Amino acid sequence: MPSGCSGKRRRMPQRYTNPQATLYFNPSLDPCRDMLFSYLFSHQIPRFFSTIIHPFLLAAAKGTLPKDVLSHWLVNDRLYIHAYIRAAGQLLASLELPKHLPGVEQPGEEDEAFEVRLVDWLIEALVAVRREERMFLEVGGRYELVDFVGVNSREVGRVKGLGVIEGLFRDVGRKEKGKGLGSWLLGAGGGELPVSEKIPWLEGAVTFWGTERVYLEAWSWARGQQEERPNGKEDEDGGALRREFIPNWSSDEFRGFVERLGVLIDQAVEREIGMVGEDGQKQEEVKKEILGRVEGKWRTLMEGEKGFWPDV
Repeated sequence: MPSGCSGKRRRMPQRYTNPQATLYFNPSLDPCRDMLFSYLFSHQIPRFFSTIIHPFLLAAAKGTLPKDVLSHWLVNDRLYIHAYIRAAGQLLASLELPKHLPGVEQPGEEDEAFEVRLVDWLIEALVAVRREERMFLEVGGRYELVDFVGVNSREVGRVKGLGVIEGLFRDVGRKEKGKGLGSWLLGAGGGELPVSEKIPWLEGAVTFWGTERVYLEAWSWARGQQEERPNGKEDEDGGALRREFIPNWSSDEFRGFVERLGVLIDQAVEREIGMVGEDGQKQEEVKKEILGRVEGKWRTLMEGEKGFWPDV
């Protein structure tokens, strides 16, 4: 358990505020139970809020987003889905699955290796994004937003953040040349595995978790800005966002899906922290060294996600 997490638990505030918005969290979350998000959020608070609060999202919430702007964004979001699918395949291919199963007759989720649980999450994610792509086609046609069949997505203007996110996805599952467990074994070898090589799938998992978390919080914020307008027929898009997209992207089911990956990452990091014993200072050093590996990806992801919203 990380330093400061034993005994009385510390609570994160139920909400963070800035002059523009309120971001609500599950009140049960605290720095010990939501370690990854607490760490990354604390390092990028202004950038995080500027990412999830945008005129595009506000217009989507108010029903004033023009059809052509929404259509352009949906085409780009479909390209994001394609990059997501390729990255999931890369991460799945990179995982070292356990050769021996734990000796329990009916193992629960907590008894399975982190890599096995990550495989389950990625498979669920792939099913979900394919379902979402089909929803784009169906809803886009029903509300006369975009004819995906007649559109060459590669020729449509790309939002500036798409290339950043595609770059992050291309890096998923890859190791820098000369690094990795194999090179360590061929080198000095012996001794404890360096922290830089522990949880080798961490960077890839955080890339998926980060993009999903930002998406969730952005559309949850948008949902909170909506005014009562039951059918949405007066909206510029005919109600597609109000009735179809926003409820889907801010649902409890989606939040649970995102949080499951966050819990998995937290538990893997906690295991490594616990391996150093009861020395609180040493625990904190290991925590910072492990989570520090993904600070750069989180910062780049914020840049990409902010640039993914079109100007309105």
